[in-house]
Amino acid sequence: MHRLILLILLTWTQLSRAEGLEWLGDLESAKEKAKQENKFILVYFTGSDWCPWCKKLSSEVFNQPDFVDFARAKFVPVEADFPRWRPIGNLQMEANKALQDKLHVSGYPTVIILTPDGQEIHRLGYVAGGPSAFISQLGPIAKAQIVSAPPPPRELEPRRRPAAFVPIPPETPIHYGALTLKAISGAKNRRMVLINNASLMTGETAKVKAENHDVVVCCKEIHDDSVLITCDGKPMELKLGK
Repeated sequence: MHRLILLILLTWTQLSRAEGLEWLGDLESAKEKAKQENKFILVYFTGSDWCPWCKKLSSEVFNQPDFVDFARAKFVPVEADFPRWRPIGNLQMEANKALQDKLHVSGYPTVIILTPDGQEIHRLGYVAGGPSAFISQLGPIAKAQIVSAPPPPRELEPRRRPAAFVPIPPETPIHYGALTLKAISGAKNRRMVLINNASLMTGETAKVKAENHDVVVCCKEIHDDSVLITCDGKPMELKLGK
């Protein structure tokens, strides 16, 4: 009997930790909360009931206790969901579309980190390897803190100054090796690939970090498990790693 009670309590604790994140649906509310709590904002664009990479990111990272514990202290989470079958209110869908346009998001999953004032500082997609791998892709953001400036003496200036965002101190930059196809996401007519540190759709060009320097990558064709690109004008095919 005691062992059964212990098992029930342990299961309840694990579920409580996994469900501990409060996902908001409004960026303005998140900005106010982030300023009050001195946190960053994590915005998650997802197609919860149809996008396979979104489902993997949610189950492998966002629903894991290790990430919940990390994110609860670091972020105010915002979810912009674009389901195909699950009912969602018209006002919420309009708000999600407006946020998608504002942040120039074209594929799912897309995760964007903002300052409390709404300034973008990092963007990434699906990352394989669970919470630790995802957190490692955040780089200096994972260790940075937002610190509120102390109020000045009342006799010198009675008005309180707004919270100040402390710049992220320089750290050892993330090393990127050869060009690697990390993920393919989205519907067939709106696919997006993640190559090293850049997300691209067909026809898009971006500077990508590879071997400690930038190369110009143009996405030509996206297939089920590979992508055709040009790298500094030279054609290449990248295969999706298993």
